[in-house]
Amino acid sequence: MNWPAFAIKHKYTVFALVLAIVFFGLYAKNVIKLELFPDTSPPMVNVITVYPGVAASDVAREVSKPLEEELATIEGVKKISSSSQDGLSVVRVEFNYEKDLDQAAVDVQNAISRIKGSLPAGIQEPQVLKFSSQDKPVLTLALSSDSLDLVALRTLADNEIKNAVQLVDGVGAVDVLGGHRRQVNVYVDRHRLEALNISLDRVAAAIGGGNISLPAGRVTQREQEYLIRVTQERLHPEELANILLENRGGHNIYLKDVARIEDSSQEQRSSYNFNGKNSLAVQIIKKREANTVEVVERVKEKLAELERQFPEIKFAVADDDSIFTLQVVENMTASVRDALIFTTAIILLFLISLNESVIVAFSMPLSLLGAIVLMKASGLSLNIITLSALILSVGIVVDDSIIVVENIMRHHHELGKDIRTAAIDGASEIMLPAVAGTATIVAVLIPLLFVGGFVGQMFSPLAQTLIYAISCSLLVSLTIIPLLTVMLGGRRWAAAERALNAAIAPFTKAMNRLKDSYALLVVRALKRRKMTLLLSLGLILLSIKLLGLIGMEVLPKMDAGSLLISLQTSPASSLEKTIGVVARVEKLLDREPAVIAYSTRIGYEPGSHYMGGTGALGVTQAEITVTLTSRKERKETIWQIEERLRREMARIPDIETFVVKEVGGTAKSSTAAPIDVRITGDDVRVLDYLAGEVLAQLKTVPGVVNLYRSWSLNTPEVNMVVDETRAAALGLTPEKMARQVYAALEGLRASSLEVESRKDTDIVVRYRPEDRGSLESMLAVTVTSPLGVQVPLRELVHVEINPAASVVTRENLLLSIDILGYTEGRPFSHVIADVEKALREVKLPEGYRLEVTGEKADLQESAGDLKRALLLAVVTVYLLLVAQFRSFIHPVTIMMSIPLVLFGVALALLLSGKSVSLPAILGLILLVGTVVRNSIVLVEFIIRAREAGTTRDEAIVEAVQVRFRPIMMTALSCVVGMLPLALEWALGSERFSPLAITVIGGMLVATLLTMVVIPVVYSLFDDLVDRAQFKPAGVKNMETGAN
Repeated sequence: MNWPAFAIKHKYTVFALVLAIVFFGLYAKNVIKLELFPDTSPPMVNVITVYPGVAASDVAREVSKPLEEELATIEGVKKISSSSQDGLSVVRVEFNYEKDLDQAAVDVQNAISRIKGSLPAGIQEPQVLKFSSQDKPVLTLALSSDSLDLVALRTLADNEIKNAVQLVDGVGAVDVLGGHRRQVNVYVDRHRLEALNISLDRVAAAIGGGNISLPAGRVTQREQEYLIRVTQERLHPEELANILLENRGGHNIYLKDVARIEDSSQEQRSSYNFNGKNSLAVQIIKKREANTVEVVERVKEKLAELERQFPEIKFAVADDDSIFTLQVVENMTASVRDALIFTTAIILLFLISLNESVIVAFSMPLSLLGAIVLMKASGLSLNIITLSALILSVGIVVDDSIIVVENIMRHHHELGKDIRTAAIDGASEIMLPAVAGTATIVAVLIPLLFVGGFVGQMFSPLAQTLIYAISCSLLVSLTIIPLLTVMLGGRRWAAAERALNAAIAPFTKAMNRLKDSYALLVVRALKRRKMTLLLSLGLILLSIKLLGLIGMEVLPKMDAGSLLISLQTSPASSLEKTIGVVARVEKLLDREPAVIAYSTRIGYEPGSHYMGGTGALGVTQAEITVTLTSRKERKETIWQIEERLRREMARIPDIETFVVKEVGGTAKSSTAAPIDVRITGDDVRVLDYLAGEVLAQLKTVPGVVNLYRSWSLNTPEVNMVVDETRAAALGLTPEKMARQVYAALEGLRASSLEVESRKDTDIVVRYRPEDRGSLESMLAVTVTSPLGVQVPLRELVHVEINPAASVVTRENLLLSIDILGYTEGRPFSHVIADVEKALREVKLPEGYRLEVTGEKADLQESAGDLKRALLLAVVTVYLLLVAQFRSFIHPVTIMMSIPLVLFGVALALLLSGKSVSLPAILGLILLVGTVVRNSIVLVEFIIRAREAGTTRDEAIVEAVQVRFRPIMMTALSCVVGMLPLALEWALGSERFSPLAITVIGGMLVATLLTMVVIPVVYSLFDDLVDRAQFKPAGVKNMETGAN
């Protein structure tokens, strides 16, 4: 089908197409999902189990290990890791990317059900949490009050505010952190209980039996059925005091005789501060398919209602993801606009004609709007990745229009055809090369759609967006552009064009001189072919050497204006001590002018859907999220602020380890840190020693910062060794003794009260704080034998105090320890090379293994995926060219332009200070299509000229002269279109600036070299074919004496 002829003949159909693209494009832009990044994390499920009062080593042995072994049997599991700390087990199951996350969660739940009966009785219900990068809270509210205490505030937050927010459309989950959960505490007097020979179990049973509401069946009377319920409910905590424990000789013993009843709160194991003030946090997690910006807007509307409903509560926005998301979208949309303006300026410089420039300029936004329609239809969102693709596409989509308009005008002005005939003939003549050129770029992008893993998740949306934009540009250039050329072809703005001509005359003269210089250079190159090729080869080899010196990384760092400070206080620190240490860090933040707000989280809140940036925390661990002013509004970079905070935090005593890092960018993968040295073995003492050796070696490596280890053997642990003979004589087993001691120290849940028609409030029985506040008081705890004999614990055990780990980690069913760190000031690959060199000094005992994981593994896997995609791209382009030229030789000639991009890529990355990263490799893949496109135009002209009877070398020189302007125009249009991304004008553009820098450098150098090297290669292959007598009949060859 002749598209240009059809479009010109059916202009109203084309007008309808234009209006449809504009209307649906603007509509799609307004309704398409907005987010910072798509979900790039692998499917992961966390299993969190609370085991109060139990040491980390016991949690690992009794909970984490059995769970790991059962979960490892699930299909599709890639990796299992666990972190066990005092009273808490976190098992993380990472699946292959192909696994459906919802199905993975079901499989994990089923596995837990199979093993649940063999887990310890004292654990709380294991919590299964699906994890993805989309599960981070999009909005965090900080709640405080001058009139309500933290118990009352927490009760309101749990019962009223959480429920109200949960009902907002798009909200997936709501977590409440901080404050104190209401609890009725029954504090038993140990001495009084022992004097009456009543056990703690008996007290708990009496409370449970004295506070019941149970169904008792039904009766039928006079044809009416009644349901029977037996109740003895206490509706108020003070009513518990009169619960009868026993009657001895006519004397009643009530609960009030042995215990103090307090309507207070649970023992605090976590804390939350906002800007240094003790507060509550309400974290809102959106549904995965929901729009971040819309969900936050709806929650804020609900917040206005809540402020009126609860005037006694102060609501503040502690963290709002939608702000940065909107800033990124607005900034990058402005960059798309700037790219359009710059590209239009280049078109004006070359085409001079206002008509032609307007026509070409019109095609660019039309192609982008069409791409947005297709993005919306295929479920893509507007995010940093897809917006980067739209910026990149501006310089590419204009190519087809430039080539079509330039060829139409050649037929009109040079061949003397009327504008209608010129539009049909000129566009039709270029249609096949245009389709082929577009196909080559699409061909290099298609392999990215089928790459799995992190690379596929990250770059597939970018490839899709580019394919949509480029395909739309082809349609526009072959239909709308010819029609507009006919409609506007007769209109001239003579005065304006004369003024424009005069203004750009110096540029036009310079380009003409450069064109003539290139023609002379090509003539000389054809006479010195060996030297030309040797120089080209030398540049390629130099490029490879330079790329090796530049170094590699997974993704460039990104200044999103957000910091995460993670710290751990000295071993065995209490919550109160950690709060005091954190207060000193908060004072540092108060002095930082760039800090807008900060939120502090200490400890873990059972039942939370989001575990924070570093996972579930113990009472010795804290996490501070810091919001900074935008990078455009401050003089310092986020990394300068990080370095200053590290220096100042290093002076604070009682901080065992700390990490200061930027956050807010996409999750690179499931790695804990860029540098992760993992040691596995079966003895914690040996692992602890080896970790110390590794840590000492890593401290000597330049560029390594934020070093810390996953655990240390430095927490004092009290071991009560049971005298089995004496215990057995009393009918006691170690398990029964442990259960009674646990009840005395941690408490027993006896029952619950439905206070004020709210959720159940637990009733917990335990000894008074003064009866369990020291090691001596613990040993005075009595245990009751099956015969009712009470014996002090100290008579049945002896005490040993040994060093233990506050956290025990395991990796793929093996005991492990990780030494983690970050890089700064040097390329990642160079740092890792030095790390591996330093680790050769560490001697490992038999049975122990050391490996460097972290981003090194990510880099190897991801770079390997992209290299395979690059190879597929090259092969696909070659096959397309074979089909187009019906030759195996011409495609090789054309593809000789690909290695020429390496010098430009290496030079651009070196001058910009960027490393070779995944976006840079993607830029190299994109270059395969773009530079081949220019070579096609050149070789196509040579072949046609020779078929028309021109000698070979004359055809080559003519091709360079005739195609110089369109090749330079398309190359410069591509370059200036990518400048906003390369120069990182928009927030969030740091991630993909290496892609633009790579394309710009490669495109400029390859364009300049292609017009010299490709003619030389063409002539060489032509000679080879001629000598082999494979030359097509009717094609002349001129002997030039070239060597």
